[in-house]
Amino acid sequence: MVMPEVSLTSAEVKLVSWLKKPGDAVKRGEPLVEVETDKATVEVESYVDGFLRVTNFPDGATVPLDAVIAILTTTPDEQIEDLPVHPADADAPAATVPALKQLRPPVGVSKGRIDITPVARKLAEDNHIDLASLQGSGPEGRITRADVEAALEARGIAPASGQLAGIAAVPAPGISSMRNAIAQRTALSKATIPHYYVSIDIDMQAVLRQLSQMKDTVAAPRIDPPTLTDVIIWACGRILPDYPLLHGTWSDGGPRVLPEISIGMVVGLDDGLIVPVIHEVDRLSLSAVAATTRTLKKKAKQGGLSNRELTGGRFTVSNLGMFGVSSFIAVINPPESAILALGATIKRAVVGDNDQVIVRPVMTATLSVDHRMIDGIVAAGFLKALKEILEASSSLSRDL
Repeated sequence: MVMPEVSLTSAEVKLVSWLKKPGDAVKRGEPLVEVETDKATVEVESYVDGFLRVTNFPDGATVPLDAVIAILTTTPDEQIEDLPVHPADADAPAATVPALKQLRPPVGVSKGRIDITPVARKLAEDNHIDLASLQGSGPEGRITRADVEAALEARGIAPASGQLAGIAAVPAPGISSMRNAIAQRTALSKATIPHYYVSIDIDMQAVLRQLSQMKDTVAAPRIDPPTLTDVIIWACGRILPDYPLLHGTWSDGGPRVLPEISIGMVVGLDDGLIVPVIHEVDRLSLSAVAATTRTLKKKAKQGGLSNRELTGGRFTVSNLGMFGVSSFIAVINPPESAILALGATIKRAVVGDNDQVIVRPVMTATLSVDHRMIDGIVAAGFLKALKEILEASSSLSRDL
């Protein structure tokens, strides 16, 4: 059994503890081992029924993604053949390949896309290797870490081991693994994504009025009404289908649109921040969005988010308005193409339709965008649509 791709942002994970011991029977879908990624602690399930015979890594070990972590057999006394710990790096005998294929999770191959493991992709990108120039030696021609390292060796380049130049591979003393991951991801984002920023002021009077009415009509007193962040996430879910590049990614030298409208929500923790994901937001009502965000925030504070709840985001919303911040610009969360930063709703003097000065609650929203794939007119169109839906007098009540 190989370590599955539980992290899209790190080439390795920490093995916290084995939940089964050698000799135990294991059912498909049963938790086998607990691992710590750069985002959370998650359980890795077995993909087959069988018996756990050998564990290749002890508790506390650092394990590369795609490494063989255990050997499972169909019977408790089946003879075990020697298997490499790192199948992508070793020249395993041909006889061992079928066994590895049976234990490895299915690999999806998209037509026209380069088939490459996440570890190999990150190593290639960090060393500026053109993916199209690589020859894959893995199953069905898949490019592995060994293929990238061979290409680097042929050019006389020392591999960067998945790290940005100048960033230590081992966290400095006193720095948490989460802070180290944040440092690497933000540095990677600013180094590889050409950011630009577009802002708009939104009159929040209609939203605040509707939220106040909801508080008075909530059926169950223990159910909290939606927050401003919930409203923004819900509104983005309605708008993003019309702006596909804003929920896409830059991959293999060009833009790629990702169909699912799933939005990440930045949640602050004592030792950093985390971005749980609300999946298929465009299919959720406002009340469903609010219920989902409440659950995710609670699990984030308790450290109980699942791998699905931490992956698959296509767009991110970050709100610092509750701290009185009038506006700010956020760093795009790779591999996404945009992030929306929300400031505080502040009473401001504005000029009304009849040229009279009036006081309105105004929020500044700033969109950070990847200029490789999104032009200013697209970003401006998105913000204009966001402003229109939030300033509509009854937009929220129609979709509870």
